[in-house]
Amino acid sequence: MMPDPPAVFPCVTLPGPAGPGAADPPWRPLHDQPTLPPGTLPFALLAHEHAARAQGLSAALGHPDPAGYAARLLRPDSQQQGPHLHGPHLDALTAPHPPAVARALREILGAPGTPAGPGSAPAAPRPLRTLARTPRLLWRATRPAALRVDPPTDCPPADRLRDALNALARAAAHPAPLGAALATALLGQVTRAWLNDPATLHLELLRGDGPAARAPVPGDPVTATPDHALNQLRTTLSGPRRAAALLILRVARRQHQALAEYHAALPAARRAALRAAVRAAATLRERGALSRTADARWLTPHELIAALDGTLPRADLHALIHARRAAAPTVHGAPARPAPSLSTAATTGTLNAAPLAPGVRDGRLRHWTPGTPVPPGAVLLLGSPPWPHQLAALGAAAALLAPLSTLHSPLGAQARRAGQVAVCLPEPHPDWLEDGALVRVNGHTGQLTLLRRAGLPDPIPSFDLNLDSPSPAPATSTEERPTVLSPHVRVLPRPTPFSIDLA
Repeated sequence: MMPDPPAVFPCVTLPGPAGPGAADPPWRPLHDQPTLPPGTLPFALLAHEHAARAQGLSAALGHPDPAGYAARLLRPDSQQQGPHLHGPHLDALTAPHPPAVARALREILGAPGTPAGPGSAPAAPRPLRTLARTPRLLWRATRPAALRVDPPTDCPPADRLRDALNALARAAAHPAPLGAALATALLGQVTRAWLNDPATLHLELLRGDGPAARAPVPGDPVTATPDHALNQLRTTLSGPRRAAALLILRVARRQHQALAEYHAALPAARRAALRAAVRAAATLRERGALSRTADARWLTPHELIAALDGTLPRADLHALIHARRAAAPTVHGAPARPAPSLSTAATTGTLNAAPLAPGVRDGRLRHWTPGTPVPPGAVLLLGSPPWPHQLAALGAAAALLAPLSTLHSPLGAQARRAGQVAVCLPEPHPDWLEDGALVRVNGHTGQLTLLRRAGLPDPIPSFDLNLDSPSPAPATSTEERPTVLSPHVRVLPRPTPFSIDLA
C-alpha cells in the first residue's frame, strides 16, 4: 500500500547553504544498472512506486482502492527478469471507469490495449463522477509536484528512508501521465472525426513542440515537418470547430510538457530512495547487523527500517538475505531473446507494430546494448525498454524499435520531442531482424518492412549519364580522363533530332 504522506516529515528542514565538500559522493544507483543480478531492493522500490501511481490516480479519479489491488499489481518473474502485471487486479482497478479513462489508466500502468472480456473483470457501475473530475485532474497535472526537501545530515537513517519513500510515492502519484494520455485520446478523436484521419495525425500535432525537436532531415516529405499537421488543421476546419480543435491542441501540448517535467523529476526521487536505503544498510553494517553494505540488495525498505528500529532480529535478517540470495537466478550476459517467429512476418518481410512516434525512416538495423555508441542514422533494436538515464545516448538514431513500451512511456515521449520515429515491437521477433539489415520504419502505421537482408551488398547507385556534358571529376593532367563506364551500364544511341516543316 502507498504510505500516507505525513503533514510534517519527522526531520525535514530547509537545506542551508552548501559548503565545501557538501556534495554527495559518486553514486551508481542499483535501479540504473539493469545488467546486474536481480535483487529484492530494486523490485521492492519499483512495486512501491507502481502501487503509489495506481492508488493515487484511482483516488484522483474518484475511485479509491479499499481492497488494496494497487499494492498487488506487480509480480516478479525470474524467467523474464522483469516485473509483470496481475491481470485480475488491473481489471478490478479499471472496471469502474469509462472506457476511454480505463484505456488511459491501463496504458499508464504498463498494460496497453483494451481491457479484457467481460468474464475476466467483475461488472461495476460507472458513475459520471470520473468524467466530472477530469477537468480538475488535467489542471492538477500541469501543477508542479511538491518540492522534495533533503533531510539534514543528523536525521536518523530510518526517518530518512521513510521520507524518501514518501517522496517517491508522491512523485509517482502525480497525474501528469494520465492527463497526457487523456488529452492525446481526445485529440485523436478530433482528428478522426473532424479531419477524417485514421492514422497518427494527432501525434504529428504533438511532435516537435519541445526544445529538443530535431530539424527536418533532408529528403523527408513535406508532411514530416512539424508545421504541416497544424496547417492542415487550420485550413481544413473553420468556425467553432477550428477554435475547439486549437484549444484541445493547446491543452494536449501543455499536458505533454507536464509529462516531460514528470519524466525528468521522477528519476531524482528514485535515486534519493536508493541512497536512503544504502545509507540505512551502511548504518546497519556499522552496528554489526550486516556484514557488508551490498547486502541491502536482498532486503526491502520496510525490512531495513525494521532492522534499524530493532524490531527485526539479526538472525532473521541474515536468514532473509541468505534465502533470497540462494533463490536468485544467475545472469550470464544478456537475457535470452525469444525464439524467432515463424508467422507471416517471417516470410513476407513485414511486421505490424504499435506506433509511438510518427515519421518514416530507412536505415541499417543495429542491436543496441546499453553503454555502446549509437551509429548515426541507424535503426536501433532495443532488447528491453531503456532506463531514463539511457535516453540521451539514443539521440543519434534515426528510429527506435522497443518492446513493452507505451505511447506515453519515457521512450515514446522523448522520441516525439526529438523528432525520431519509434514503434513498439511484438514478441517474438522474426529472424530477419539482424544486424546490418536495411529496414523501413513507418511510425504512422506502425509497419516495419524489410528492404534488404543482412549481408547483401547495396545496389549500384543510380546516376544521370550524359556524355555531352563535361566530366564532374577534377582534372588530373592537361586533359581530362575519359569517362569509364561500368559493365553494368548499357549506353543506348541518342536519337537523331529532326524537325517538321509545316510551310
